[in-house]
Amino acid sequence: EAPPAPPTPQTTDGTRLTRIVAESIGLDSEVVEVGWTQITEYGVTSNVWVVADYVAGWHKNSALPGQGGNIVLSGHHNIKGEIFRYIVDLEPGAIITLYDQAGQTFNYFVEDKFIVKDKGEPEAIRRENAKWIGPFNEERLTLVTCWPYTNNTHRVIVIAKPLGEAQAGN
Repeated sequence: EAPPAPPTPQTTDGTRLTRIVAESIGLDSEVVEVGWTQITEYGVTSNVWVVADYVAGWHKNSALPGQGGNIVLSGHHNIKGEIFRYIVDLEPGAIITLYDQAGQTFNYFVEDKFIVKDKGEPEAIRRENAKWIGPFNEERLTLVTCWPYTNNTHRVIVIAKPLGEAQAGN
């Protein structure tokens, strides 16, 4: 049975995310809320996140800008719009902008990007990988997609911090 959904976070004025832009990779997409579903593999039932088709998906139990937590967005990389196809090409310092219904903009800079093997890995490794989309005490934006383009054995994880925080090397 799926865990009960926590209350959906809201920005301070009660609006939701509507758009993500990362000009350096040509990303400009609508953002919709996504939840999870149950799957059973090899007799083991687990919850997995639904990935939005043709748009980016905001994980409904993650934070929103200004809340001081982990804002998690996922998207397909090789099917159904390929919205996150090029997040693997985001470099440290690249700017990612989120927009909400009220027209507010929230700018983040890429701090880190890495690739983790997921498919076929033991459950302990997969749980460790999943920590990146869990809660954090500081504000951050986490983008996640499958990789490489020809299959889905790995995950690309991009971590971005609010613009204005001290950036290494500046």
